[in-house]
Amino acid sequence: MKQPELGKILTNLRNEKGLTQEELVEKCNISVRTIQRIEAGEVTPRSYTVKTILAALDQD
Repeated sequence: MKQPELGKILTNLRNEKGLTQEELVEKCNISVRTIQRIEAGEVTPRSYTVKTILAALDQD
């Protein structure tokens, strides 16, 4: 999946769960700046990072 599409999907999933970026950081132990950059489409995260975020959002 290409950036920034991935960032939009992750943002939507996070918002559906009613989580702020800071609350997501607490669940997945990834820096808030990294979350911000992924959601903004500035970076393409490693697959491990995506899996960690999705697990924190209770997604596959």
